[in-house]
Amino acid sequence: MFMILHVNQEKYTDDVLMALAEAGVVDPIVLTGESLGHKLAFDMPLFAGFRQSFGSNSSFSKVILAQVEEKDVEFMLEELKQAGVDFVGNEIGKIYLLPVIREF
Repeated sequence: MFMILHVNQEKYTDDVLMALAEAGVVDPIVLTGESLGHKLAFDMPLFAGFRQSFGSNSSFSKVILAQVEEKDVEFMLEELKQAGVDFVGNEIGKIYLLPVIREF
């Protein structure tokens, strides 16, 4: 499977990366991004009036891409939970798993 993992709370990035390493996920790609709401509200004058409604959150965003097994993701989530980090319950981010039909 191919995993797309989005972390939207900066303080949990190291925990997530450590849990992935413990799960045996090798060579993930970590990308740094910026949330659209924050970008619009603070970089585009047209949307400045919306800062209170959708731009007040942090602009932080990390996207981690990796080829994984479903059991690796379950292990990662369990490791996080044991470390006191409830990834799903605290809405720290989102995880998408996509089937890999063919590798080239």
